[in-house]
Amino acid sequence: MIGKTREYPKEIMILEAIVRRFPHDDFKKADFEKKLYRKRAGYKGEKTLDYYLEQVDHSEMFILYDLRIPINNTHFQIDTLIITPYFLLIIDSKNYAGTLIFLPEFNQLIRVQNDIEEVFPDPILQTKIQASQLKAFLKKHHVTPLPIENLVAISNTQAIIKNPTNDKEVSYRVFRSANVAFKIPPFYKKHTQSHLSKNDMKRLARHLIKAHEPLIPDPKSMNLPFDRMNTGVQCPACEAFGMDYRQGKWTCKGCGHKSADAHIQALKDYFLIYGPSITSKQFREFTKVGSPSTAKRLLASMNLTFDGTTKGRTYFPGKSFFD
Repeated sequence: MIGKTREYPKEIMILEAIVRRFPHDDFKKADFEKKLYRKRAGYKGEKTLDYYLEQVDHSEMFILYDLRIPINNTHFQIDTLIITPYFLLIIDSKNYAGTLIFLPEFNQLIRVQNDIEEVFPDPILQTKIQASQLKAFLKKHHVTPLPIENLVAISNTQAIIKNPTNDKEVSYRVFRSANVAFKIPPFYKKHTQSHLSKNDMKRLARHLIKAHEPLIPDPKSMNLPFDRMNTGVQCPACEAFGMDYRQGKWTCKGCGHKSADAHIQALKDYFLIYGPSITSKQFREFTKVGSPSTAKRLLASMNLTFDGTTKGRTYFPGKSFFD
């Protein structure tokens, strides 16, 4: 069964909001666009693996997606963790394009694309380190020790995978995501001793989910030009900023498009970039709504929580506001 689903990363949401509102004439915008592109590609690769895992028999396993577990003074992250009675399996997904050349002797992966060579960390080594960190975490929390296996899934179907040294571990650990149903069964043949009951598996899954701490980047540490970021409500049609609110509708000054709820995305952008709370005054200034009563009515109509009296009320995103 799926014990923890994969959620759309908050980091990507923040980058999307930053790219939307970053001033077009600032050269640093390209850096954020590149980072957003990489993060989206990584997430797409993870979802590709998830699709094929859905077709695997789940009767003897728990699948936990996107774990970020604290250890000592840092965290380790696992894309996909499969819990079985016999072993744990870590799968790291890579969505790299181009030609991928695995060189385990030097613990590196060479990607060749458009005649440009790039060096990436060895993903096999990364999963080994994750396995070691998970083992230490389980030992610290007195969890029954059991074997931990690791695999690397290549999700980009156009990628060319090369193993020039014919390294056995590369052949054993690296596979295409579509082949995952055939990569798991051999581990059951390799590990035949049962270590966990079904209740033990549930407890371990709950323990890891409880320990999970999602990554939420702080935009204030990203050197953003806050005083120059685009404010106002963005038109869903032409993407221009500065829609006017009249008679219950937002109207674009440029293309004339009308929307009843364009302010919702603007408020999401505010929470993602500027912080976890907003006042009615801040909402008016950000969305360019002139009337205090209109601003309060719009805020009251959304899935928000709040603190304080009507006059000094502070609003926060509700539990499902970003869904």
